[in-house]
Amino acid sequence: MRLGAGSPKLAHIRETLGMRDGCEIFAGIAGEKLWVCRLHFEAGGGAAFEPLREVPAQKPMRFAAAVAFARPQIAQRILFEAACLGVSRLVFYPAAKGEAAYAKSSLYSGGKFSEWLEKGAEQACAPDIPEFFACGSLAEACGCIASAFPNPLRVAPDLYEATANLWDFAPRLAEGGAAACAVLGGERGFADSDREYLRGAGWTLVSMGGRVMRTDTAFISTCALCRAMMLDNRPTALKPENL
Repeated sequence: MRLGAGSPKLAHIRETLGMRDGCEIFAGIAGEKLWVCRLHFEAGGGAAFEPLREVPAQKPMRFAAAVAFARPQIAQRILFEAACLGVSRLVFYPAAKGEAAYAKSSLYSGGKFSEWLEKGAEQACAPDIPEFFACGSLAEACGCIASAFPNPLRVAPDLYEATANLWDFAPRLAEGGAAACAVLGGERGFADSDREYLRGAGWTLVSMGGRVMRTDTAFISTCALCRAMMLDNRPTALKPENL
């Protein structure tokens, strides 16, 4: 493996990380493997990575999410954190109460989303990249994430009409092999038609407390809470009675 002289990644290694020739560094190939490598700077300005030992693979989180198309700055953070946290599949869809212009961003249609997924994976020192889909409707998005796992928990965080607390499902998610799928609304929340569809399709509207969250904050919180329950490692401060 090597990086050319003009690579932004190599500039980051040199200038931000301050790595010197001969140092050990994590390096890998997206979607494949990760190694501890020895860094060798080349005379022409590039760098080569000498694999020393393979890093044990990290299993992606058994979690998939559908999020309403958001303004690019918010969506970038969602993409980054999804890869950083190890989400298996991430889907964007047009919300009934959302801005139609968001879906037209080149972030989704021009392939720029892959840059943010890659940055998140790099942050986590993990080669796995979440599957990415852009769907045309809420129903299509729900089907896309639900098909990622057999019999997943299906939840939709909702501040106003939740019928359960997300933590109510902790025993189920703590079981080996458990999986969860979550649908999140846009910055204006779910429309009544969204809630009607979700209930009819077997999704449970759940609460994560009484605070109004931005779309990216809601996504990160949902993902982190499900991850904690899957690991059966619930922080005391986040138990239902403290929400």
